[in-house]
Amino acid sequence: MEYPHLYLRDWPFWIVPDKSFYSLMADRTQLRSDVKTLLRNLSRRSASSIHLMWAWFGAGKTHTLHHIEYLCKNEFKNLIPIYIEFPKSVKNFLDLYKAFISKVNMDIVDDVFSKIYGDEVQKELYFDSPDLSSAFTLHIGGTDEQQDVVIRWLRAECRELRTLRTASISKPIQTAEDCIKVISWIIRLISLNNPNTQIRTIWMIDEFQRIEKCRVPAREEISSSLHSIFNRCPASLSIIISFSGFPEEKKLPSWLSPEIKDRIGIEKPLLLPPLSIEESYKFVQDVLTYFRNPETISPNPLFPFNEESVRNVINLIEEKAKKSKRKDQPKPRTIMQFFNKVLEEADPKIETGELKIIDTRFVSEVLKNVMLPTEEFE
Repeated sequence: MEYPHLYLRDWPFWIVPDKSFYSLMADRTQLRSDVKTLLRNLSRRSASSIHLMWAWFGAGKTHTLHHIEYLCKNEFKNLIPIYIEFPKSVKNFLDLYKAFISKVNMDIVDDVFSKIYGDEVQKELYFDSPDLSSAFTLHIGGTDEQQDVVIRWLRAECRELRTLRTASISKPIQTAEDCIKVISWIIRLISLNNPNTQIRTIWMIDEFQRIEKCRVPAREEISSSLHSIFNRCPASLSIIISFSGFPEEKKLPSWLSPEIKDRIGIEKPLLLPPLSIEESYKFVQDVLTYFRNPETISPNPLFPFNEESVRNVINLIEEKAKKSKRKDQPKPRTIMQFFNKVLEEADPKIETGELKIIDTRFVSEVLKNVMLPTEEFE
């Protein structure tokens, strides 16, 4: 939906952005540069790696991961992104496996497997996991019923032995070791997709801080499984572990296992702190520019706001943060929420001509009783 009276092609202040928003990285100049540098380096080498993304709550972590996904698909096409969110309720590594397998592009796996069938890699796969070799074979050339069994088996949804045997599969996927083998082989097959180019899987795990609430056995199994996958894939894999919290200088979270910390090494995490006042201003300007209708010329770059009203909103966020003794403001999510509130009130008035532009008086009236949002994890 377009908003011609606002000179906008769509609503600009999304609390939960959709895919059309992922090409934009508003402000965050240093982060944008760091992300591009990381992806460029990963696209030019083969060794596997683990990276951290550490953000304040609401600082744009998930959006940044989806921006990475966008860049992989449009600029760094030899990087295959797989984004998952750490499940809110996790019993063991199988839950992470289910999230991973649901995002795998099986067309790529099928294409590679059909090319290697009968060669040394396929023989190695059969020796390591006859069930997985049979599953890949029948997913390409089996009957519709067999292909359905294979998909449900890969998703760890089919456990009936009689049904599995119709697809030459001997047992269901249910242990961490089963999951490790499937993920490792899928990553290896994806890496063989183009013999002339090094193909790397970028596995992004969002909200990883939730592991802290897992039972100790589950936490240990998840960490050791990720470590095992990394060891089984010395090339063509990068894992981005993304989490929210309040970063401490030179100190990683205690729930990161020693093995994972060791694999990260000396690499600096990608950090997403709150924005400064000027960064917040630039953030709003970038968002409005992104959604500006290119076929029209707006009265000013910030329309339907002006510079004074934009700064007024940001200053009010900072004032409310100081009163509540919060040091995590302003940040993208809060900025979006406050500007969304103001624009919602102004939109119909501007459309009817009752309001010409959003000024500081209007901002103060709309936001006078608005409180800062309470974060989910605080």
